[in-house]
Amino acid sequence: MANENLGPAEKILQSILPYVDHCVHNRPGCVSPDPTSVVGVKWQFAKPKEEGEEGHKQRVLYAFSKSGKKITRTRLGVLQPDGKTVMNGAIRVGEYRQPGFFIEVVTWLYKQVAEVWKLDNEFAAKWASYAFGQEHRDLKVVLAAFMLVQSRAGEPIVDNGKLAFYDEDFREVGEAMILLDKDKGGFNAKLLLRIRELLSLPEIARINHELGFNKSARRPGLGRWTKAATKWLQYRERNPKLLEGLLKSGSRHALISLACQVRYVPLTTKFYQTLRWKQYQAKDGRRKLFLGEAVAAAETWEGLTEEQICENITKNNPKWNRLSAMLPKGMGLTRAIMGASIEAGCLSNAEMIILAPTIEELGLLQIQAYKERLDKALREADNMRAANIALRMKSKEGQEKLQAAADTALQKKVAEVIKGLFVYFIVDVSGSMHNSITMAITYISQFLQGFPLNKLVVTVFNTSGRVLEIRHASKAGVENAFRGISAGGGTDHASGVRAALASDRKPGPDEDSIMIFVGDGGELSVTNFVATVRQAHPVPVSFGFLEVPGENRNAVTNAAAQLGIPCFKIDERIFGQVATGGDVDPYAIPRTLRALIASTPVGATSGFGQVATPRVTLVDTILKTPLLRRPPWASVPVSAKAA
Repeated sequence: MANENLGPAEKILQSILPYVDHCVHNRPGCVSPDPTSVVGVKWQFAKPKEEGEEGHKQRVLYAFSKSGKKITRTRLGVLQPDGKTVMNGAIRVGEYRQPGFFIEVVTWLYKQVAEVWKLDNEFAAKWASYAFGQEHRDLKVVLAAFMLVQSRAGEPIVDNGKLAFYDEDFREVGEAMILLDKDKGGFNAKLLLRIRELLSLPEIARINHELGFNKSARRPGLGRWTKAATKWLQYRERNPKLLEGLLKSGSRHALISLACQVRYVPLTTKFYQTLRWKQYQAKDGRRKLFLGEAVAAAETWEGLTEEQICENITKNNPKWNRLSAMLPKGMGLTRAIMGASIEAGCLSNAEMIILAPTIEELGLLQIQAYKERLDKALREADNMRAANIALRMKSKEGQEKLQAAADTALQKKVAEVIKGLFVYFIVDVSGSMHNSITMAITYISQFLQGFPLNKLVVTVFNTSGRVLEIRHASKAGVENAFRGISAGGGTDHASGVRAALASDRKPGPDEDSIMIFVGDGGELSVTNFVATVRQAHPVPVSFGFLEVPGENRNAVTNAAAQLGIPCFKIDERIFGQVATGGDVDPYAIPRTLRALIASTPVGATSGFGQVATPRVTLVDTILKTPLLRRPPWASVPVSAKAA
């Protein structure tokens, strides 16, 4: 489908589905060309190392990948004097970058938002309002940044020289995303700084200038960011417990940086005292508050014994981020300190899961109380992060528990949107899949367990098809079902569909159906394919296509076109670098499945002559989402002191 023919819904899918690499990387890496990517490049974790004899040293860049517990180091090339260009002989390999924005991805996502805005301003604002309550943090940052600077800002509309009314103020949506409470999806100080950094990127400033949001082509426009960030700081100054809570969570440096960026003038000098922020006179002499006043030294546990540290933990219950930063450098994290931290409740569920290998290594899982605390965290896990952590567990029991937690988290996410939908999952195992069958099965095992088995039929096909029984809704159950399957034979998509339709499990009278194909699309004629799909009751409302390398002849997309139904591609990047041992994005798989299913059109009838129970699509959900508004306290004008 040509890009210009896409509507807002499809453009949203382009933003959420095809490319899910993080917008921000917290490790150094190498960005190199990748023609298969929509942004034209890929990022991989890499670090330089000095090599060679004295006087002839050079910085060689190495990429690191992980397969299970094994880390592989691959030589990429030599860093040039500019510190960025990576050369392998005469060939330019890529560009070395410090931690920060993956600029190509951020720019691409921002352009997608701009395209939706150009089609429908209000729909873009509703999309931002909808995304606010979702978990995709990077996308929320992009949407908030865009809404803060876009041109619909409540301007007066004049008719015959008189004020008729005020235009819609969609910038308020961006303000609300910043100012609403964190438990409702709001931003912390670090993310507020990230919004400013994004808007300051030359690539983003150029887009905003082209859209008419910013008059200057040189200076980036921040829209209402400064005003909103100032209100965010002032609200926390007026509520000391909120400010103290941020300090306990380890946000001191982010708060100081944010205050500097907005040139925040506090209401009282207690703000500086709370942050332990000593003030000095500026060169222009403009500062007046708290100059030269002493502040309390930063709290540290240097010089304390292990016993004294445990007593402090038990007494004060510090957050884990703050606790770990105060540990003496020579002591580190000991068994007693870790145990005291768990007992005092310093670790959240997510932190318990992340630290599970360390807790195991310290021998604390042999103690029933600590074991039960980890089990509780695993039961309440809300993403697939545990699947990655499981690779670092030494005991088989620990690995199985963390993988089970990841399975359960995925099932919870998919269950939210599976109502009213029946899924046929059809896998190509023909000869053209010889080099990709292992990869395909690896991908399938990452997410198929998320679907309820009573709403799912799985088939494999070459020139004939058969139903594959999955006996248990887990990664292990999926892997066992595909055990012993290899590629061979011709390609006949119709045989896979026939086997699926012949299954005893069928859609109910109030359910739509969707067919998800995994393969290379390697079939030239789709006549039988299309005719067989039309025999389904109900006819599927859409196709999903997870494409792997092979003899792609666009069979799935061509069949969907002839059937007049959409075909949503599931990009393999949502699975991380599983083929080369990289971690799976713990948020991407459920987010992608939810978006795919929620975006699937609703059938007009069930195929049995009855009107199906309405199933709300992503577009419907966004359209019904009320525009975000600033919280009541934010309607009060900013104090003149902090203006």
